[in-house]
Amino acid sequence: MAQRFLSIWFPQLVTDWHTRKQPYLRDVAFVLKAPVHNRAVITAACPRAQALGVRVGTVLADARALVPGLHALDDKPGLAAQLLDRIAEWCIRFTPVAAPAPPDGILLDATGCAHLWGGEEKYLEDIRRRLSDRGYTVRAA
Repeated sequence: MAQRFLSIWFPQLVTDWHTRKQPYLRDVAFVLKAPVHNRAVITAACPRAQALGVRVGTVLADARALVPGLHALDDKPGLAAQLLDRIAEWCIRFTPVAAPAPPDGILLDATGCAHLWGGEEKYLEDIRRRLSDRGYTVRAA
């Protein structure tokens, strides 16, 4: 039997987590920031902020000039790694082998698993749906 792997990508991992914990953030443009050389630099931006032109790496003051009222939260060092570890552990329900793939992904060894869901498409869709239901933006292949 050929080995089959599944790659899961979380394009908004940290901002999705903040939105899950603080639901009011769903309705505002927000970013995460960290100090870099005495300036606050954006380390992540929610989709709403990105749609308004805010980009990772931008100085917060410049982003606020572009988007007045932009909400900024402190970035938590290591949060993405912790989230990936927890989500990979949660994914054990789908496969015996799940591992974080930093900075924003997880790899699953799907060899011999898909038939339990009625095929690869249903397997993949169930994983996507369950992660989406938990509040995460997910891409998987």
